[in-house]
Amino acid sequence: MRILKQSLALAALGSLLVLAPAAAQQQGGTGAFKWYVGGQGGLISFRTNVEGREIMPAAGAHLLVTAKRTALLLEVEHGFGSDEATTTAFQVTDANGNVVSSGTTAWTFQGIQRYSAALLAYPIRNPNIQPFIGIGVGIMHTTGNSQGPFADGSVEEDLSSSGFGMAIAGLEFRVGPFSAFGQYQITTKQGFKSVSNVIQASPELTRTDFGEWTMGAFHTVSGGLRFSLGGSKESGQAGGY
Repeated sequence: MRILKQSLALAALGSLLVLAPAAAQQQGGTGAFKWYVGGQGGLISFRTNVEGREIMPAAGAHLLVTAKRTALLLEVEHGFGSDEATTTAFQVTDANGNVVSSGTTAWTFQGIQRYSAALLAYPIRNPNIQPFIGIGVGIMHTTGNSQGPFADGSVEEDLSSSGFGMAIAGLEFRVGPFSAFGQYQITTKQGFKSVSNVIQASPELTRTDFGEWTMGAFHTVSGGLRFSLGGSKESGQAGGY
């Protein structure tokens, strides 16, 4: 099932990126001082400490606000997995800080939710194709977590919730009223995190779950379309830079 899911996602992404350059022959790039909204689909690649390298289909939406040679990009994206496995460690301590028990907790998640903002730059003006680069920040957390030490999955969600930095590079193409694009993103690793909960009041016992649910950076390849909503300022003129 996982191989089929990944194959279908790769085929869909490949078709989008193959069609975009052909459409680019009309006219390239996004216009200056405009609002754009759109959607994208692609693949997220990451590693867990249980299953190694994983590839997860993803889809999302975005808002792009362009200036003369820069733009602000706001994105929301969801990765669709199927019981992706990982582990974190735990310790139970008493009121004096003595370790009562310790070990590892295996848990699973079914998706990844990301929200990000990036500042883009358009270094080259080209009639057919327009490259862009950028840097940004965001937050991320898992969804569909298994029931770990607590039935609501809150520990797993807290362990996976963190900020990240990212770099982005891609190409844009004018497709009639739309702007098509393909892009690559890399984010910083999620890093170490710990979450503590009092599990017994008398005598007091505290459980601390900690560790890294993924290893290394996240890589995302995606493509999509955006549609202009009009000018982002009254004095802006259509037609580029």
